[in-house]
Amino acid sequence: MSLQSFILNKLIRQKQKQNMGLSPERRFKRLRKFMALDTGAVSKNVIVKPDLVAGVPVEWVYPKSLEGNDKTDICVYFHGGAFVMGGMNSHRHMAAYLCQQAKLKMLMVDYRLAPEHPFPAAVDDTMAVYSELIANGRSSQKIILAGDSAGGNLALVCMQQIRDAKMAMPRSFLLFSPWLDFKYSSAAFVENNAKDVLLNQTILSESAAMYAAGHPLDDSKISPLEGSVADLPPCLIIASRVEVLRDDSRRLRDSLEAAGGNVTYREWKNVPHAFPVLCKFLPEAKQALKDCADFISTH
Repeated sequence: MSLQSFILNKLIRQKQKQNMGLSPERRFKRLRKFMALDTGAVSKNVIVKPDLVAGVPVEWVYPKSLEGNDKTDICVYFHGGAFVMGGMNSHRHMAAYLCQQAKLKMLMVDYRLAPEHPFPAAVDDTMAVYSELIANGRSSQKIILAGDSAGGNLALVCMQQIRDAKMAMPRSFLLFSPWLDFKYSSAAFVENNAKDVLLNQTILSESAAMYAAGHPLDDSKISPLEGSVADLPPCLIIASRVEVLRDDSRRLRDSLEAAGGNVTYREWKNVPHAFPVLCKFLPEAKQALKDCADFISTH
């Protein structure tokens, strides 16, 4: 564990202990406000451009060297935040770092959030963006789908829908600590209950209620582990060994392997949930994103 990770874990744990003493409504408002904070400018070598794709707000993040290049690879990224928070500010530094390492353009999708826009609004937005890219002549083999936590859920659901609709499939997909099962049936919820500094079943259950809004939690578009993972492109999964969602990643890995898929799995010790997003602070996050760049290059 790096010194940065040790310090950050202690800070997150302290803040989360304070949050858990609040009412659910106040906790939600505080967490959403925190996730919306602007964390500062990215590298001067990176361009950030707001845009609309299929009516959905997006943000292009890419190296200056790719300005004017419309044929380069695109990583369509769905941010985490338990479906109820997060956005461009919370994930811009990760996008700026990965785009430079992988030499591609990041398309960050600002999908609609619950509770204002419950399921299936976010799913509809992800599919609308991908469909519009394909309709506008983008080659699917130049597209990678990616996401962390709730965004990892949306990336997998999007992959499954693309396959079922017999659309052109993306070249590969990347998932960081994906939240894939809303039933909380995995052993990690007990094993890592005291180890996960960021998430617990209370926070996840409150977010799930806002997102699902009464819809069955075992619907495969909400819990994609309930659906088939056959015939999907190569996948890289990155998870933390000490997070409560660890087994969602392990179960997906096992399911992909059983279906004959090409899956690369990386599990890191003593780092927070969805830690690659924290590349501004953690050396482990930067190394994980370099691994992502290698995976993208390989596939």
